[in-house]
Amino acid sequence: MDQPYSRIADTLLDYQYWAPDDPQRNPYDDTGWTFGELFNVKVVRVTDVKVLDAPLELVKGELTAAGGINGTGSLFAINHNADPSLATLRYRFKDAQFDVSEEPFEAEGQKFSRGSFIIRGGVSAEALGKAVADLGLKAVALSAAPTVKTHPAKAARIALLHTWINTQDEGWWRLALDQIAVPYDYISTQDVAKDADLTSKYDVILFPPVGRGAGQQLITGLPMYGNPLPWKTTELTPNIGKIDSTDDMRPGMGWQGLANLQKFVRDGGVLDDTANFAIQYGFTAGVSVTPATRLKITGAVLRSKVVDGASPIAYGYDENLSIYSSDGPIFGVSNTLGGRGGRGGAAEPRRATGRGTADEPDQPQGRPPSEPLPPDPKVEPWQATPIRDEQLRNGISIIPPAQRPRVVLRYGDARDLLVSGLLDGGAEIAQRPMVVDVPVDKGHVVLFSNNPVWRGETHGSYFLVLNAILNHGHLNAGRKLDPR
Repeated sequence: MDQPYSRIADTLLDYQYWAPDDPQRNPYDDTGWTFGELFNVKVVRVTDVKVLDAPLELVKGELTAAGGINGTGSLFAINHNADPSLATLRYRFKDAQFDVSEEPFEAEGQKFSRGSFIIRGGVSAEALGKAVADLGLKAVALSAAPTVKTHPAKAARIALLHTWINTQDEGWWRLALDQIAVPYDYISTQDVAKDADLTSKYDVILFPPVGRGAGQQLITGLPMYGNPLPWKTTELTPNIGKIDSTDDMRPGMGWQGLANLQKFVRDGGVLDDTANFAIQYGFTAGVSVTPATRLKITGAVLRSKVVDGASPIAYGYDENLSIYSSDGPIFGVSNTLGGRGGRGGAAEPRRATGRGTADEPDQPQGRPPSEPLPPDPKVEPWQATPIRDEQLRNGISIIPPAQRPRVVLRYGDARDLLVSGLLDGGAEIAQRPMVVDVPVDKGHVVLFSNNPVWRGETHGSYFLVLNAILNHGHLNAGRKLDPR
């Protein structure tokens, strides 16, 4: 298994009945999902029936994976397998020197994937050994540092941003961070409106889904009719307001709060956004949302695929990842401002004269015909159309290559998109971008069409968020820029 059994033991209770002819599949689901795909673990079928004769012992208490340090040396390497305990370890030794590898490597006879930790100092072997044993992680002592390119994995200063409109959805994010012992400040949209220098306090601001709150309502807040609506600890309400409080829940972040968030990103911060808010208010040049016509995703598990495995956000993942989605937005990407991402495939033919239809000769009047334009390149639904020569003649709307959206993961193909649950009209979102990293001046906005943290059940996709946190200052690592 790539992840400790203890991380998924609770969820296994919901999936304990397996078909006798294939123990990986759920007999009550005809969508074909496998246990390994759903929980991001590797499952190996055992066909030797002698295993049933092995002596068994009743386990009392929590099951934990074996961990510890193998070998001797002053450096330590830990493979990145998207186990949330890796983030726990990083914050447990927040002052130690942790680097991450930008490429896979081999050391001491073992293979390590992109994003693997290389611990160079600031923690004793004894303390590290105890920690990895407690967390079910395996560290390898290295006699020499690997030659692979690395960058620091710093313990980012995190703020979890909430509204006063709805706190249930982001509450699952708070619970997840608490469970994996990643510290954060809990701030509201009203706090953002008062602080014009957010980068002095935070490296990453997580802005989870906000339920029914639309983008405009995040700015304007609730109607200011009648009396204030306090959220405070009082004699009558002794159990609320202990984590955060306000004298009046109605005001939103206002335009000043929006400007403060934009400044935070431009100054080098990372905004982790799972809603349409960042797109609607111009944070993410080149990313659009296509309105759904018949798409309906009723809390389903869908298949996704890694597009750019060199992105730090994809560290620790294989090519396929099953994710949770509930009517997520349909993203499109473009290399131009105001451009809308298309569905890929052949583009509408362009005509040099701009006259006539595609099946008529492109014959200019009163002058010799010009050479026909080269055909537009075929692009996939998750890709942006390359810039053409004629666009460069007046390129004011062309996004510079270093600032263009970077698609990290996309949705799976339509024929095998559904893993489990209810999906209708899936072709609308199939192959579309799912996780997009958008550089904005010195900072980044990371957009999720899926919900990577949901009800304590999506441990396999937690590290899409945790990768953005641990690599917040190096999200451009491994990126290949367009030539123009």
